[in-house]
Amino acid sequence: MRLGLVSCAVLLCALPAAGDNVLLTPPVIRAIASIDSLPSKAVLDDVFGPQAALGNLLVIAHDQTIDLGIELRAIRVLPEYCPPAPQPCAAGVAVHDALAGLVVSLASAQLTPQDLLRLRAAVEALGATRSALATDVDLLMTLLRGNGSRDVRATVVRALGNLCSSAAIDPLSGYYFVETSPQVKAAIMIALQNLRKCAS
Repeated sequence: MRLGLVSCAVLLCALPAAGDNVLLTPPVIRAIASIDSLPSKAVLDDVFGPQAALGNLLVIAHDQTIDLGIELRAIRVLPEYCPPAPQPCAAGVAVHDALAGLVVSLASAQLTPQDLLRLRAAVEALGATRSALATDVDLLMTLLRGNGSRDVRATVVRALGNLCSSAAIDPLSGYYFVETSPQVKAAIMIALQNLRKCAS
C-alpha cells in the first residue's frame, strides 16, 4: 500500500515537467495513476463529470507531452466508454473509431520505444471493445504480419482473441505456421480457443 502511495506521489511530482495538460487535476491523476487497477467508468465520471469524461480522456490519450504512464492508462481505459452490452462497440462509436485511428496512425509511423508502448496500449484497448468487426481483424492482421516486435505481435494476437470475430480464426490459424516466437505461438493458441468459444 505504501509503495502505491509513493508511486502516485512520484507521478504527481513528475507531471508538471512532462506537460501542461490542464485536464490533469490532482483528482484525475489519482484516479488514472492508481497502480492496482484501471479506474472504472463511475470513478472517471466522478472526477471529470459524466458529460466531459470521454472527451477529456480522448484528449489525454492523444497528448504525447504528458507523462507516458498517464497517457497509456488513458488509452487503456477508453473501452469503459463503449456502449453497454449487448450493443456493439463498433464503427461509428467514438471510442472504437478513436482507438482504430490511433492504431493506424501509430502503425504507420517510425516508432520510438515510447510509441511501441502507445501502440500496444491502443491495440489492447481496441481488442477490449469486442467489436467483432472484420475490418478490425484486417487492421490487426496487417499489423501482426508487418511488425518486428515480438511484444507487439503478442499484444496483437491477444487483441484478436478478444475481438470475438470469427473472421480472425482462419488468418490467425494460418499465421501460426509463419510465426517464429514460442511466446506468440502460445498466445495464438489461446486466442483461437477464445475465438471458437465466441463462434459457438
